[in-house]
Amino acid sequence: MINNHAQSAPYQTTSLNRLSSLDTLSDKLKARLSRVSYVLSDTDNTMITHSCALCSADGTPSFELAKALVLARQHHISIVPCTGRNRAMIREDARLLGLSQWIGEMGGIICIKDGAESVWEYACADMEYDASSHKTPHDMIMQTGVVDALLKRWSTSLELYNDNGLGYQYREVTVALRGKLDEAEAQDMLNHCGLALDLVNNGVVTHINGPTILARNAQGVATNISNYHIVPKNLNKGYAVAQFMRMMNLSREQVLACGDSSADCSMAQSAGLFVLMQNGAKNQSCMQELTGADNAFVTERPSTDGFCDLIHLLCACRDEYKSTEA
Repeated sequence: MINNHAQSAPYQTTSLNRLSSLDTLSDKLKARLSRVSYVLSDTDNTMITHSCALCSADGTPSFELAKALVLARQHHISIVPCTGRNRAMIREDARLLGLSQWIGEMGGIICIKDGAESVWEYACADMEYDASSHKTPHDMIMQTGVVDALLKRWSTSLELYNDNGLGYQYREVTVALRGKLDEAEAQDMLNHCGLALDLVNNGVVTHINGPTILARNAQGVATNISNYHIVPKNLNKGYAVAQFMRMMNLSREQVLACGDSSADCSMAQSAGLFVLMQNGAKNQSCMQELTGADNAFVTERPSTDGFCDLIHLLCACRDEYKSTEA
């Protein structure tokens, strides 16, 4: 399975309904939104823009995200980051944002309680994994030799994506790469490595941190470069959302998911509602992934701004139905 993140195209939102102000929503939709108690959200270019929690979508300094997270907590709505980041990164990000649950490595690690007595598990989908081996799923993938083979095949255009530019990978389930390759050929190599694996395109890279072999201009901007993840077969964010719901004993109507990439759109299959950020609607692959999804919507504003609008809307719907019941 290859999840493609296509080049940007003009906004194509004709098949998705927009989420705007409270007074434009039907009573049926407001009722659905009022029942949401969990928001499983992608991080980069959805909840957070420019790798900063204190700026708006255009980079302007802003505390709107902090206000939205506080508002969600006041309304008993749990925000759960669902990201490609590794455990060390997303755990610290979540802690700083006051969030106690998270999903990392494209769905490969699911944590439903963080802290001194954490509750978490690996999600390996259709890849055979024996926990008694004392090896991580990541170790098993690396030991097949397929990652070295990929790096040799595209020796001038592909590299390991070392988290935070630290020079090493700290991953437990997936393997992160960045660069440019033939996705069909790479998937064929994975198909013959001895483990059931998928190549997932997790979006376009525009800025590269740390040492790299990849071409970039004087401003540090790369072109035609993507983030890739090698993951257990059929592991995606949608699978992780379903496992999170199982672990938490949640119904679909309690869960809303949101994101901006085609990898995020798989969450629409598991969550009761899915909201695509406006910036994601530029992506043809996102629109293709959501074809026929009658539970999918799009925000009016991009990334952080759209995420904050969504949280305010959920809370407003809760307030309206709470006052009606009273």
